Amino acid sequence: MSNSTVHVFPAPIGGVPFPHDFAPALIFTILYAIISPIGIWRMVDKRSRTLAILGNVIICIERVADFAIRAAEAEKPSIRTTQFFVSWLQSAYAMGYLSTTTEVTNLARLFLSSTTEGTCPPPIKPLPFDRQFSRTDSEEQPLTASGPIEDASSSYSALPAIEQEGFEDQPRLRVVLKRIGWFILALRILALLAAVGSGAIYYNGLQSIIMAFVIYQTRYASAVLTLLIQVICLGLLLWSLIMRSKRTPRGPAYFVCSMIIIIMIPTIYRLAVMNNWTISLTSTLPGSLNGPAAKALFYTFHIAPEWVVSTMLVAVNIKEMYNLAGGWKSH
Repeated sequence: MSNSTVHVFPAPIGGVPFPHDFAPALIFTILYAIISPIGIWRMVDKRSRTLAILGNVIICIERVADFAIRAAEAEKPSIRTTQFFVSWLQSAYAMGYLSTTTEVTNLARLFLSSTTEGTCPPPIKPLPFDRQFSRTDSEEQPLTASGPIEDASSSYSALPAIEQEGFEDQPRLRVVLKRIGWFILALRILALLAAVGSGAIYYNGLQSIIMAFVIYQTRYASAVLTLLIQVICLGLLLWSLIMRSKRTPRGPAYFVCSMIIIIMIPTIYRLAVMNNWTISLTSTLPGSLNGPAAKALFYTFHIAPEWVVSTMLVAVNIKEMYNLAGGWKSH
């Protein structure tokens, strides 16, 4: 066959499973199988039940199936390149990190919005000294140099109010954050549509060079939009930590910042390897993403960070940490 008739298409992210994929695929099957029951328990227990982690729990369960399939493909060459399994795994990898990003950035949005809520209670006027400690009005009133203290009600009205420490409500900033949230939602929908499309039509790219370029463009667009979402949310959190340090609880802020930074790793990895094209799903030529080194990078920079963030979301009581049942209790 001449070079002019060779058809190239985007290399599958993670390659297709070979025998050297069996061990890491089995390891991640077990790792996700461990945290899935924890996530289910979080949703069952009313003390930690929140829709903020529901998507992550579903992702964990789905990942068990993904890596079980990958382990099976590693051992059975006959199913390694079938259309169903290739499309399934490419769709799963395209949507998994995006779904995790959605969970984390939604949490960041709720957290930032909660820091704009007011925590200033109404002023409290202290009771006069003699009214606090006297047992009855008929008892003897304490004397001063000029005589007994006058009526307690007039004394009470003269006392200054005690202002309790708190923060004023910030409705304008809350509206701005809400509008940014709508913008992020639009980006997320576009990224999701591009991810679904690139996975669903991936196998068609093996036969059509036009479809191959469509796949390349859609999954590239999905990754760029996802990275933009992550950068926006991380920037807002850092801005709040620096410019609104007294209103932004550091522990929860650092926790969600760390999750965003970790889930950015798969996004950057995908952008780095997306320019690789191949002539066959089973090719081991450079750029095919099927070599042992390429697979090691895939598990290290794509799969492991996803698992770490999923674990962080179920390891702590997110509902309690971010007070998702009610208003934010600052400090």
